Amino acid sequence: MTSSVSPSPTILLPHLPPKTLVGIDLITFTSTPNFHGIRDLPSGWHFLYTGTTESLSLRSGGWFYVGGLDALGEHQDGAIIPAHTSADILIWKWNTDTETLSPLTANSDADKQEAMRHKANLGAIWQRGGLFRYCSRVSPAALSQQRSGRPVQYEIDEEDELEGRQTWKDLTDQLTPGLLTRVVGDPVRDVDGRPRWMVTSASSAQRDNDVIPGITDTQQAEELEKVIGEKESEFSFLPVDLKRTWREGAIGRERTEAAQDRSWALGDLVQRFSASGGERVGEAQVLGELQFTFLMILTLMNYSCLQQWKRLLELVLTCRSAIRDRETLVSGVLRLLLLQLKRCDDVEGGLFDLDGEEGGEFLRKLLIKFRRSLYEIVDGTESVVKVEFDKLEAWVKEEYDWELNREVVVRRGMVQLEDGEQVELDMHDDDEDDELGEYAPMVVDLGENSTPDHIDTEEE
Repeated sequence: MTSSVSPSPTILLPHLPPKTLVGIDLITFTSTPNFHGIRDLPSGWHFLYTGTTESLSLRSGGWFYVGGLDALGEHQDGAIIPAHTSADILIWKWNTDTETLSPLTANSDADKQEAMRHKANLGAIWQRGGLFRYCSRVSPAALSQQRSGRPVQYEIDEEDELEGRQTWKDLTDQLTPGLLTRVVGDPVRDVDGRPRWMVTSASSAQRDNDVIPGITDTQQAEELEKVIGEKESEFSFLPVDLKRTWREGAIGRERTEAAQDRSWALGDLVQRFSASGGERVGEAQVLGELQFTFLMILTLMNYSCLQQWKRLLELVLTCRSAIRDRETLVSGVLRLLLLQLKRCDDVEGGLFDLDGEEGGEFLRKLLIKFRRSLYEIVDGTESVVKVEFDKLEAWVKEEYDWELNREVVVRRGMVQLEDGEQVELDMHDDDEDDELGEYAPMVVDLGENSTPDHIDTEEE
């Protein structure tokens, strides 16, 4: 290595085929013959992924941390994690059979020798312009230079770059090694002992797998393994069951109220994953999983993560008493949701288009219902939850033209058609919440000899 070159944290991608889709955090680009890696990585979490084409191809990638993981305050299952000293040089090898990247591992002598060879050649690669300088945003001019195969030399707007890096930090600040291990599984360790958590667009939780008659889950996993060349990891998400949000043994009014206000279910989930660190630990698990699932939608278009992201939002946004009792968590979710919605157009085709015909309607209805609960609970008092919701409400109104205040929407009125005829128009979007129409309560005659199952008819 040339002595004049002082290496910064760098990713090396030797033998990567040209025209491969490469993504690092919030940017993507297409590789060229002269592209060999990415330099000047800032400290913190990063997600590197690749795909054979820009769309309609299996994508795979890995989470890793630049710097000392001990700064996050978690012990790594007894393993020694190198501190961030002079530089992190992370080397990924290209698997031509599966067309994916994987780390050079410490349990292979061949990988160790290959890593030493690439590190020794780093200075020459740097001087030839084969390393892409890390940035949070890429200008069209820079992309044009990069596609042409020429060394990329461009000016970066420092203000935009700082804003982009802060956005990525805010999108990942609740991620921890423990959370990634819980969700993804044990990490793969590279030649220097650094952990990397590998994920693909086909990774899924068992509850989100399609059930094919006559084919077992094991058989489906084996078929997927043949396609991607390795055993696919199974997500272990937080167990959110929106069909049962009351405690064991609850009956009558308690069960009805817990179905309408899911605060008990949220509290139970937080407590189960708090361990001995207090409820803040469990709340961080909820926020961290919201971050992880959204970013896997954004980068890999992972279907299972989309479903879990929706489940977590529906759980939090249908709570009432938690608005007051768990202000920190609920306000954190609203703040994160606004930040995520500002990036949802980064998903190819748009985030909401991934969800089929429903699109963003599920979120609009959740926010309308949450707004009504919020104003009933807060009732004019100071609330950090209301502050964060007001920001979110203003943004979706401007960006999507969503009116979340049902009181200002005319739900019934006369409409004049083109031929002059007037007809009455009635909107039924919120009948379920108002218990109107087909959702209206019904009185059922059980008969003289019939009694409800939950009434004890024995004399005391």
